[in-house]
Parts: sequence; C-alpha cells; structure tokens
Amino acid sequence: MDIDNGIGPFLVNEFGDRYLYDINGPAFNKAGSSSVFSKHYGNELFAENSLYIVVGSDSGLLPQFVVDTGVPEGSYYLFIEPEEVLEKVYAVVPEGGFHKKIFMTSHENWLACAEQLSCQNFVYLGQLKFSQSFAALDGRYSPYLPLSTLLKEELDKLSWQLQASIGTRLFLIRQLENLAENQVSAARLKDAFRGRTAVVLGAGPSLDECLPWILENRQHLAVVAVSRISRRLLSVGLTPDIVVSVDPQEVSFDVSKEMLQFWEKTLFVHEYHVVNSLLGQWRGRSMFIGKRVPWDSSLNDEIVECAGPTVTNSAVALCLWAGFEKVGLCGVDLCFSREGHTHAKGSYEREAGAQLGRGNLWVETNGGWLAETTADYHAAAQQIGVLAERAAKQGCLIVSLSESAAQISGVKYIPAHEVGLCSEIEPFGDILETRLPLESAETRRDYYRAVIAELLQVQKSLREMKKLSLEALKANATFFGLRGKDKGNPKHRMRMERIEKKLNNDFADLPGLVKQLGIRDFLKMTQGDQDREWDENDAERLGRIYYEAYRDSSSRLLEMLDSAVDRLQSRLEEENDRPDFALLTRQWGQDAQPGRSLVWMDKHPLIPVPAEWQQELQLLARDYEEQQDQAPAYSRRLQKKQKMTGVLGKLKVMYRQRQKDALAALQSNLEGQDADDSIALAQLAAAYLAELDEDQDCALEAYQKILDLGDDKRSFAVLEETLKRLLGLCLRSQDLENALLIAESLSHLSVTYLPNYADLLWLLGDQRGALDKYADYLDGVPNDHTAMIKVGRYYQSLGMSDGARMMFEMVLQQDQDNLTAKVLLENL
Repeated sequence: MDIDNGIGPFLVNEFGDRYLYDINGPAFNKAGSSSVFSKHYGNELFAENSLYIVVGSDSGLLPQFVVDTGVPEGSYYLFIEPEEVLEKVYAVVPEGGFHKKIFMTSHENWLACAEQLSCQNFVYLGQLKFSQSFAALDGRYSPYLPLSTLLKEELDKLSWQLQASIGTRLFLIRQLENLAENQVSAARLKDAFRGRTAVVLGAGPSLDECLPWILENRQHLAVVAVSRISRRLLSVGLTPDIVVSVDPQEVSFDVSKEMLQFWEKTLFVHEYHVVNSLLGQWRGRSMFIGKRVPWDSSLNDEIVECAGPTVTNSAVALCLWAGFEKVGLCGVDLCFSREGHTHAKGSYEREAGAQLGRGNLWVETNGGWLAETTADYHAAAQQIGVLAERAAKQGCLIVSLSESAAQISGVKYIPAHEVGLCSEIEPFGDILETRLPLESAETRRDYYRAVIAELLQVQKSLREMKKLSLEALKANATFFGLRGKDKGNPKHRMRMERIEKKLNNDFADLPGLVKQLGIRDFLKMTQGDQDREWDENDAERLGRIYYEAYRDSSSRLLEMLDSAVDRLQSRLEEENDRPDFALLTRQWGQDAQPGRSLVWMDKHPLIPVPAEWQQELQLLARDYEEQQDQAPAYSRRLQKKQKMTGVLGKLKVMYRQRQKDALAALQSNLEGQDADDSIALAQLAAAYLAELDEDQDCALEAYQKILDLGDDKRSFAVLEETLKRLLGLCLRSQDLENALLIAESLSHLSVTYLPNYADLLWLLGDQRGALDKYADYLDGVPNDHTAMIKVGRYYQSLGMSDGARMMFEMVLQQDQDNLTAKVLLENL
C-alpha cells in the first residue's frame, strides 16, 4: 500500500481493466468498465462541439472509453481529479496522452485549462457540460464529494457571469427603446450628498425588520430603494427618495409596477437598459446609468457606470458615486432566511411560499449561522465586497443592518439602532432638484432631433455594411465554384480582402457592435475540429458563416434603429401644439404603454384635446389603472411552481456529504410547509439523520412512516428513494428475507429494478426464479449487455454451458467489440 497518500496499488480485473481499488472498488468486476459505461452514459458524453467538464476519470478508464467510442467532432474533455488521485492516474496515461482533445488536471488548475480550450465560447453556445465519473457518483473515495459540489458551483457561477456579459441583444433593444427617455445622466449626482447617510433597501427577508427604524428616522436618511419592493413600501407608507431599476426583462415590470405611484416625489435612477414599460410610463424625473448609445458618440458626453450584477449592487454603487458618508444595507440579505424564504413580505415570491429546493451554496450570516444562497446572490455579495473596499478608500462606510444577511467582505454588521445619524434634516428632494437640469418642450425637442439625426447616420453606415457583406458572400461563393464558372479566380479572393479591410476601417466601432449582437452566429465558425487538415469546403463554409452573420446581424440592428426612430418621431409629435393623436396612440399601443397618455397630459396640461380623442385618452387612462391592478403573470407562474422542486436532490446531497446541521435545518423547514410531499420529505430527512447517527431502528421507523403515507402525500420519487434506502439497510444487516420483499416492491415501480430482485432470489437459492426475472427484464430491456453477461455467468455456474454460450454470443451479435463477452466466451 502507498503510505504517502493512502491510495493502494492498481489491480487488474478479468476483463483487463486496470483500476485503483480505493477509488472504484469492485464497480467493474462483474461486467467490465466498457459495458458499465455504455449502459450508464449512453450518448450523454458524445455530443459534437461540446466541452465536457468531468469530475474523476475512474482510474483513467473513462477517458479511455471516450477514445474507444470515438471523440466527437469539435468536442473536448477535461477530467478533473483530486491531486493525489491525479498523481496515481498519470501512471496509466498512454505516452502522449489519451487523445489530443482529452485533458486531465487538478481542481487548482482546471479553470486555466478550460480557458485555454475557449470555454467561454462553449458557454455562449450552450455547449458547456458537467458530468461525473462513477467514482465521483459513488463517493467511495471521500474527496470526490466536496470536489463535485465545489466544481459544480464554480461552473454555475462562471456560466452565469459569462451569459450575463453577453445579454447583448436584449440590452441593446432596451437601450434603443429608451433613447427618448435617457435624457439626463446620473453622472450629475456626483458627490451630491457629501457627509450624509443613505439606506439601500433590498428585497431580502430582513427588510421587514428594518422598516420600523427607517420610518422612525426618515428625516435623517436618504432612502434608496430597489424597484421591486415598491409594493411593500406603499403598504407601510414609505416613499423613497430614489428608486432604482436595472432589469431589461419584462418580468421587471410585473414586480416593480407599483413604483410608478411614487412619481411625484421620487427620482427614478435606472440602467440604460431598464425595461421600457417602466421608464416610458414614468411621470416624474429620471436619470440613467451608462451610455445613451452603444457606439462612440458625442451623445455619450456624461457617463457613470454602476454595474450590477443585481439592482442592489447598482444602488450601492450609485450611493458611492453620490458621495454618501455612510450607507446602510437593509434587506440586502443575499441568502435565504432560516425558513427558506428569499424575499420580504409583500413580494410575490413570499406569497408563493418557501422555495426549499433552490439554494445550492452555503454562506455564513452576520448572526453566525449558515444560510443557503444561489450563484447569482453569491456573485452579488462578492461585488458588494469590492464596492466596500472602494468605499473605504473614499471615506465611506458600508454597513449591514441585519444579522440574518450574508457576511460580506468589508461590510461591517451594526444593528440599526446603533447607527449614528446626521442631525441635518435638509430634504433630500431639494438636493436632488439642484442636480436636475431645467426641462421644457423646447429642450426635449432639441434632444429628440439630435438623437434622430445620429440614428439616421448610423443607419446609413449599416446599410453600406450590409451591402458589402452581400457582395462578400457572392465573391466567396464564386471563388469556390458555387456560383458561375469562375472558380479559383484570385480577383474574388482579393475582393473579399478589400471588403474586409473596408469593414474594419471605414465604420468606426460599428463592426464590433454588429459582431457583439450576432456573437452566437459568428461563433459558429469555431465549431468543428480546428486542428485537423481543412479543405476548400471548410474554407467556403467559414467565409459563408462569417458574412451571413454580418448580413443578418446588420439587418437586425437596422430593424432596431427603425423602431427607435419611429418612437423618437412620436415623442417629437408629443411636443407639438396640435399633435397627431392617431400617431401617438398607435405608438403607445405598440409599446403597451397606456400610461404614456398620463405622461403626455402631465407635460402638456394646457394643450386642448380634440373632442373625438377625449374618450380615447380616458380609455387609455383606464387601461393603465387595470394594468396596475392586474395580477402579474410572474405571480401566477410562482404560485404554480412546485415549492418542493429540488428538495429531494438537496436531501440526497446533504446525506452523502454528511451535512447533519443542514439536514436538521431543512427537516425543520419542511415540517412547517403545507405542500403535499413536505411530510414525506421531512421524514426522509429524519431517516437520513438517523442513518448518519447509525441509529438503524430510528431510520427504519422514519422510512416506515413514509410507506404508511397515502400516495397523495408522497411522491413517486420519495417512495422510490425510501425503498432503495430500506433495501440497503436490510442488505447491510443480512436481513435477506425482508430485502427480497423490498426488491420485489421496487421491481413493480420500474423494470430497471428487476435485476436486483433476481440477484436476491439467486442468493436465496431460487435459481429458476432469478433466471425467470432476468428473462422478464430482458424482454423489456433487450440491449442490456451487462445483464445478459450476468445471466450467462449464472448459467455457467450451474454448469449450463450452452445457455452461457448463448448469452455471450447474443451480446457479441449486438456488440462485436464487447471485450467482456469475448473473454468469457473464450474461457468457456
């Protein structure tokens, strides 16, 4: 035995598999690794143009299986092992590696290796895949369990961050939709509140604890609220000084529309890409964060960046920009409550109940206990930590006012009642007014005209770019003989080169914007094996993909600009003394913004409305009221969502990782739920805890309670897990009679359990019954080579060589390269 790392030597089974017993145990001794892998993975590991991140290599057997099966076109594999296992497995890696597209590394180096394989491209294309070896699934070698969990968390974070960074199309759509309203930059708030105290109100459960203190000290605080808590603030009579929103998704309007009622006394600060149904119907003053237009332009004369990833991050960054001396965080929990809630009272999420299956990360709270969180919350907490470090350098203190919020680096926990407040009581609204420019019909008209002129110029450039891409497509097809009879003529190649040079040099930064908008189309060029010998068909395909992406992306951007120009023309029409109400109402209808009629009336109270349009405006005002009162589709989706989704999987992970405290907490939360399967899940948690405490009697009692529940109180999956656990307990205690009864019950749930039932019958001496059950199984699953091999070995042990030969030959008829069947047949 290797004393250095505790992992014993390699063994070799009868099928020629060389494996580490401490890693894989006897997993491949009955049927051979190839058969086991084929049955378990099927085609899951063999999609083209994919990057597979795999925990564990099964002693090097799994990458070899991939090689033997055939590495798919454009796909790569990164196997990640614990350091001490990696050292062992290197001994069996063939000289030169398993394959040029298969890599092995440790957890410490996996990200650097993945980046070398352009993992970001696979994320953008949705082709980054996570998988686990048998060793990682079984957890026989304990370091695999935390490695799997940690790696999955890191992959989730990486994917989330990369996907957020290319939400380009929707962000761009919103940016162009918002051009008319993005008139005043939040850059004007620079240092406006030196020496003052702000509270940032997030939507976390702890918000409810802070509201009484905020109401009591309202005159000393600048209240900066995220838009989605407006419904809650209205219920307690708290009007914020600033409301912040960043989300471009339509669901943001559903959860934030109550903020529109704050328009008289509140400043709306928003990202340039905020959902337009909020911004277009906002009747008060507003400021935007970011750039007006996505290209280099004098329109981007004042820029402030208050990056997310969440609206809370943007709100905190805004407070730093505005120069506050102290910023308190209320409802900025970035983790779940002990009861499993993610949001404060009054939110649609809270009304939908605890979502106990969502969390997949654990963080420590200010109060010292562990709480669940998600990858996006975790990323947001890290970013706030960065902001806190920056704040300290500029003399600003960021504090958390809730003990149930996640601990954040650089953010100190101070109970609300211990926070020192500035004695000055100058209304914050008065300060805000000094930073807002004068607004009139004339200033608005000048702004609209300037933006329209810019858009028309950009459209002219885009049309030229689209024309050039069409010419390049024609030249590409002609050069490769797909158009006319001028194949190979260098003038067509030269034409493409001149077009590419012109695209890159004559249109400033527009080509980059076109490529960013069509990134997924352009990335199609990276698909396939890049290091193989390419022919002229590949060259033609690349040129075609490239210029088709240019053409299509330019077309999409032109359509967006057309829509933006129409909206700006409508806004110009709003400023006329006698506006065309047919044009206005048509645009408001297209944008689903009946509240825009109220915006117009507020800005133009003295302009008479023709009699024939008065009723139409009244109907629009009524539609706006109905829009405000209507229960959002988002809420209905939350109510339909199963609250227990994912809980069973979490319980299994907690059990396998021996997280007793987490199991006990989740059990307690489950006992307080009213979902149909919450009782069964709570009992399952109790049984897991009993097993971890090695209290078999208590575990059996809990499992029995699950069996005693009616089918309406117990899901199929919970019943299945219960029977599987009971089967394991009976086998460990050598209670084969009860194990047989449980295996029979499992076989009624699924044909896949028939082999377990058959094997127990065999152990108890009922060879005929065992063979009969295997016959039933193979009737339903005729291509299970592992089962066929086992039946053959059963026949062999009974001295029935003909039956054994028949089974092994049947395997080889279906899979002539099956090494296991070949070896056994030769041994006969």
